[in-house]
Amino acid sequence: MCLKKAYAVIAAAGSGRRMGGVSKPNIELLGKSLFEYVLEAVDKSRIDGVCVVCSEDNEDSLRVLAQGFKKPISFTRGGDTRAESVKNGIEALPKDAYLVCVHDCARPFVTADMINAALEAAEKQGASCVCSAVTDTIKQRDALTGFVSTPERSSLFAVQTPQCFKKALYMHAASAVGANLCDFTDETSLLEEIGVEVCYITRPETNMKLTGIDDIPIAEILMKRRGTEQC
Repeated sequence: MCLKKAYAVIAAAGSGRRMGGVSKPNIELLGKSLFEYVLEAVDKSRIDGVCVVCSEDNEDSLRVLAQGFKKPISFTRGGDTRAESVKNGIEALPKDAYLVCVHDCARPFVTADMINAALEAAEKQGASCVCSAVTDTIKQRDALTGFVSTPERSSLFAVQTPQCFKKALYMHAASAVGANLCDFTDETSLLEEIGVEVCYITRPETNMKLTGIDDIPIAEILMKRRGTEQC
């Protein structure tokens, strides 16, 4: 039995502006909300408890959707930025939290195996992150000169969630950057700022993020395919 407690922070406070005004966690794929897909994966993982970072507008609906899941689930309010929201969630965790797993509710394809692999890597190395290979050719324009360069594609990868780390490392990093916390768009960037070496885990399965309304029909096709493969 693992004595070191691992808790999940689910970022679910987005406004849903690009989803036609519907809060992302409440969006349904094949009759089930993104929030429920994420909680199903968490329920099957080694996570000990969950803190959902929500908004005033979607808290009541998420509390209803959370009923019936096994893991203890608490709720806290998000901040003005993602970085602030995640910090609120981490600070709301029980004092015995050793490992933290941050996951965006807009990624409904997360699995228990994915979460557990990231937690195991974070326990060994301090921090980890699920990622995927970049398949497009990427161009980079210099903001000062306007010069366009083409980075070698094989050296690039796309950062996703779950992102896992030792809570003490995160708190140290957040304290070190102070008011500049909002400059960091994800937790890996924050931890690397203080010298933490993040373990990046490339996963083969789909872990897409729903960002716009056009992503919904694509995600439904992929979710239906996943359901067929699991039968």
